[in-house]
Amino acid sequence: MFDTTIANRTVDLAKRLLVAANQNIRANEKKQSEQLARMMNDAAGKAFTMAMVDETFRSAKPAVQARRWRGLLRDFGLPQYFSWTDRLLLRIASAASIVAPQIVMPLIAARMRADSANVILNGEMDELRKHVRQRISQGFSINLNHLGEAVLGEEEAQNRLRVALDYLKQPEVNYLSVKISAVFSQINLTAYDQTLTAIKDRLRIIYRAAMPEGKFVNLDMEEYRDLRLTLEAFQQVLSEPEFLHYSAGIVLQAYIPDSWNALQELAAWAKERAATGGAKVKVRLVKGANMAMEDVEAELHGWHSAPYRTKAETDANYRRMMEFCVQPEHAAVLRVGVASHNLFDVALALTLREEFGTSDSVEIEMLEGMANHQARVVKEQAGGLLLYAPAVQAKDFQSAMAYLVRRLDENTSPQNFLHDLFGLTPDSDAWHEQERRFREGWEHRRDVASLSRRQLPCVDPNRAAHFMNQPDSDWTQYQTREQLDEAIANWTPALPPPAADLDAALDCAVAAAERWSAESVLQRAEILHHAGQVMQQRRFESIAEMQRTCKKAIAEADAEVSEAIDFARYYAEHYPHYPEVVGKPLGVVVITPPWNFPYAIPCGGVLAALMAGNAVLLKPAPESTDIAWLLVQQLWDAGVPRDVLQFYPCADGETGKRLITDPRVNAVVLTGAYQTARMFQSWRPSLHLFAETSGKNALVITAQADRELAVKDLVRSAFGHAGQKCSAASLAIIEAEVYDDPIFQRQLHDTAASLMVGPATDRTSVVTPVIREPESSLMRALTQLDAGESWLLKPKVSAEDPCLWSPGIRLGVKPGSWFHKTECFGPVLGLMRAENLEQAIAWQNDVDYGLTAGIHTLDESEQVRWRDSVQAGNLYINRPTTGAIVQRQPFGGWKKSSIGPGSKAGGPNYVSLFARWSDASVDVPQAKVEQNYRLAWNEYFSQEHDPSHLTGESNIFRYRPARGVLLRLPSDDPSTIARAKLAAQITGTPLEISVATKEPDADFIARLSSVGSRFEFLRTIGDVNDAVLAAAHQAGLNWIDAPLTANGYVELRFWLREQSITRTLHRYGQIIQAPSDHA
Repeated sequence: MFDTTIANRTVDLAKRLLVAANQNIRANEKKQSEQLARMMNDAAGKAFTMAMVDETFRSAKPAVQARRWRGLLRDFGLPQYFSWTDRLLLRIASAASIVAPQIVMPLIAARMRADSANVILNGEMDELRKHVRQRISQGFSINLNHLGEAVLGEEEAQNRLRVALDYLKQPEVNYLSVKISAVFSQINLTAYDQTLTAIKDRLRIIYRAAMPEGKFVNLDMEEYRDLRLTLEAFQQVLSEPEFLHYSAGIVLQAYIPDSWNALQELAAWAKERAATGGAKVKVRLVKGANMAMEDVEAELHGWHSAPYRTKAETDANYRRMMEFCVQPEHAAVLRVGVASHNLFDVALALTLREEFGTSDSVEIEMLEGMANHQARVVKEQAGGLLLYAPAVQAKDFQSAMAYLVRRLDENTSPQNFLHDLFGLTPDSDAWHEQERRFREGWEHRRDVASLSRRQLPCVDPNRAAHFMNQPDSDWTQYQTREQLDEAIANWTPALPPPAADLDAALDCAVAAAERWSAESVLQRAEILHHAGQVMQQRRFESIAEMQRTCKKAIAEADAEVSEAIDFARYYAEHYPHYPEVVGKPLGVVVITPPWNFPYAIPCGGVLAALMAGNAVLLKPAPESTDIAWLLVQQLWDAGVPRDVLQFYPCADGETGKRLITDPRVNAVVLTGAYQTARMFQSWRPSLHLFAETSGKNALVITAQADRELAVKDLVRSAFGHAGQKCSAASLAIIEAEVYDDPIFQRQLHDTAASLMVGPATDRTSVVTPVIREPESSLMRALTQLDAGESWLLKPKVSAEDPCLWSPGIRLGVKPGSWFHKTECFGPVLGLMRAENLEQAIAWQNDVDYGLTAGIHTLDESEQVRWRDSVQAGNLYINRPTTGAIVQRQPFGGWKKSSIGPGSKAGGPNYVSLFARWSDASVDVPQAKVEQNYRLAWNEYFSQEHDPSHLTGESNIFRYRPARGVLLRLPSDDPSTIARAKLAAQITGTPLEISVATKEPDADFIARLSSVGSRFEFLRTIGDVNDAVLAAAHQAGLNWIDAPLTANGYVELRFWLREQSITRTLHRYGQIIQAPSDHA
């Protein structure tokens, strides 16, 4: 009965509020409301508006702005929700911007600021104080929230802190909202306790400034990541005697199920605090406006998204929380701010506070500038209204775009009350639908779940119908952090055994290979799946080992374990099953991994070779023997026979050379320096070597980039794992306008200088020590500048550890200079100034390597030009260049970054490298071969593939024609020649054929040195003279020793280069709408 009565009273009051608001609306408000109502039915117009707000003014140059603006108009068309006069003005402005952009574009910018002035206040102090005084005179209260540039480093965090303190000094300002991420830039959940301590230090400063004048400070909430940190910092600081009598507030988001338990926790704490004489605290209830970003982040990491999945659940939880707060026993210690534009929720709050006699503890809140006619009516009914008012200074207006985009999306979201508000009347269908939703949410408020969605069991990747990536550890969860703490506390040295006798190990491997290859594919796959399970069960043991012995930060080590597990599951499912061909394992494979990824990379090589039926010797890098030993034990525990996988930790000297050159070794997998690969080939030219080698990787940043996001991603790409990733961006090639921007340089300096530098055993450390004391190239990069260069950020070495260096950033790197061309493998970044995108691409390509490459630009036409021109195996658009994930971004490069056929690790063709494929039948008619090749080309190789199907990120895997194939035959073979010509013609790859009976080895060798620039691969059939292979290696050709098969899926991959292109598809979580989506 109570529920029905309250619901009826609420609906009646909401109806009265709506009628009064509609009667109270002013002419300018009515015009704006009608325009917003039209936007609801103009998807292309809405997409244009969001793109215009976000993209047009990234450059400071009017001509560039105009070009982008016209491009958006061309792509999306004139917004139909604009009035005819505005559409006419757009046409005139578009034409005028061609000849007078310096006049037109400032007018458009001024119009944008004017249109948003009611939603985002002018943050210049005099104007802000004037507005606040005006609102106070109208009977409103103001909750100010300062918007500014992204808080990427501690300099900006301290600036935000100063701004907050300055606001609190103003007599007009009585209420201020602050996020913990705005005043502390280095939030690190793997260092939870240290992060909490730092946040509490900043809070005390703010509270001390607010207390003397009784100013109110509210802790805002945005990311789910920050929920527990914010809650604990709030409670712990306000529990201190100094702040016991201070009243402050905190936001809880109803779309997060965890907020229900957090509210009860707050109420219990507030009751205890009040019992000791403590002041009331306030809870601001919001529904939450960051769902899109939460969904994208969770998808990328493989977690459940933290918010409820339906609007109905959020509404029910909101009303449950509201009812809890207005109860007299809770209202006695908690004040509540009900923040909503939904008239049903406003009416419910007013009804409940009247019912329970707790009006003094219940306040209504709305957004400044949103539905002002409604706000005036609610203020009169409620006896006051608090307006949440973001403010931004003119210089930081671009930084407020995220807020504007979220507001635009919120206003037009189909189930949002504001979506229907414009044009809403009590007898409309939309009103009746909103009433139904309200009653449903009120009725089911006690039924809604309160368990954290992050604690829900994920789909078991082992049982999934298709491959799924292993989720990373979720450090927001206490249980996860507790498991890590336990593993670190219980760590003991691994104590690997010495290497066995080489001859005995190889004899054992040869015998084991024969037996292992006889196992069925299903049996081998089952063991690999079990290996994934074992590695997941022992995840934290592996993380602790990498932290202690490999100098890895926790987050870096955690991602590495996920990657290793992915290799196990992915390779188990990707042994090829090709018709008309048979695969024979190579035999004995030696894996020689690097020290920088000491767990995932050896695991991937070992498991791919095992899946193909080979026996394996794992020879770890000397610096990472302990973790390799732990990995091998895990794989043995999973069922890999000990003779099939042997641990062979020999030194890199003479024994290592004997291992590589022994004829019982059929193939070697190397991840390491290009020079090491060439050394292996010089020792043994006929060695089947599959190597992923060096990279000199650059991130291009154009004037059309989101500069703050570019800075964030550049610093992550350059200094993650102290720059010791082959995919690290050691160069940024920056368009002149951005390079010359002092704000960009300051942000880059601040972001890099703020990274915590220290030993890996210090959880706060982001930049950990390099693996050994720098020498040669790295020492030069860290200590010496070339002509014209200077330090934006000078690296410093620790007095206690010569391996520990802070980040360094070099300005003025010249094209063709030593730093432009040299891989340094450490925490140092060089900046190059390019006049335009074309020059940037030329410099990006003008290196010997082609591993990873990135670009930051919001201009899709620039993205297309770049991806069609850049020469690298892994391309990244508007995201970091590091962190490749199995299947999403199969990893491997072009040019000197790859030795061998070039199949990418973590990709669909990698396992097939470890078998030799041949036709099952001797004679396959050429017509059948052509049919097979064309089918494979049309259905697969000519297509772009995205098997991961993520919403917020595209991960395209595609094939590009190789530079050329030089086919060397022992004699005329019409069938092979016909197949080669057909493959070349279909794939568009240049072909040249050399026949030994017509061109003797000596002649062939003599001209090999001149053909390296024309051809990428030397393809041979049958036995080849070592001298020929040595000459081919010297010429930079990759050797493929394989017969040409009749199956197109097997054959055509040898004529193509694999390429992975990853592109961020969202802005602030909102999926970017392409013009074609609205055609």
